[in-house]
Amino acid sequence: MQNKKKTLLRILMFLVLAYVPVYILGFVFSDKHGGVTNSLAGFSMMFWPAIAVIITRLVTKEGFRDAYLGFGNRGSAKYYGFAALYPIALPFVSALILHAFIVREGSISESMLGSDGILAAGTILSSFVIGFANVLNGFGEEFGWRAYLTPKLETLMPTPLAVVTTGVIWALWHGPLLAYGYNFGRDYDFFPYGGFIAMIVMCIFWSAVLTWLTKRTNSVYPAAICHMLIDTVLTSVFLGFAAKADGTQFAYRTNEFWTMILSVFPMIIICGSVCMILMCKKQKAVK
Repeated sequence: MQNKKKTLLRILMFLVLAYVPVYILGFVFSDKHGGVTNSLAGFSMMFWPAIAVIITRLVTKEGFRDAYLGFGNRGSAKYYGFAALYPIALPFVSALILHAFIVREGSISESMLGSDGILAAGTILSSFVIGFANVLNGFGEEFGWRAYLTPKLETLMPTPLAVVTTGVIWALWHGPLLAYGYNFGRDYDFFPYGGFIAMIVMCIFWSAVLTWLTKRTNSVYPAAICHMLIDTVLTSVFLGFAAKADGTQFAYRTNEFWTMILSVFPMIIICGSVCMILMCKKQKAVK
């Protein structure tokens, strides 16, 4: 009972320290369109979960023995490979879905990237390099969500529920930006509530993927790499397939919000579900 109380207090302290600065920065420096007007404020937001972990561990004298700061177990290389390849596969699968079901006229070969192999290769390479160059930002979040919050929650509830709970908390942490159209724009019914729901769904399934990477390697770095590459590669590559060769947008059967949901979410949900199943099977095998 005493250990449970300590865990709850640590979780509460971590959440307050992770949430409050981000909500203050997000609302004070909001550009009212889902971004921030101050680059330093925007840059610092991803680091607050890591800062919250460090402060919480120091204040509660918990230490850093179980902080997932090693580079991985034996055999971790394949998971690092997955962390790098999944963000590349995601926009390609999403583009195929987009052109198969959502674009009214035109084909993927008529898109900006589909019509220019050199541009496509350059876009993938540049976004890949940018993602790796900014992996510290990914660490800022993953050190908090996957390397601290989820393991803490797992001492209080089953792993699937811990992953879902972390996903919801992670999604709502983006609240100030979502309120003004972050990720999903503003052109849809029930704005901004639909964006919050979509973000929660997306973060739950991505939480499963990133937690699986963390558990299989006993390291925070694969999740940090995967997180940042998703942020950089998905946006750049998908948008390149969503536009015509001349830069104009294809005519869609639905609005921007549902275009994103229907194109990008299927692979996110499938991969997240598979990772959740694998984690549950591993947990049963251990028992």
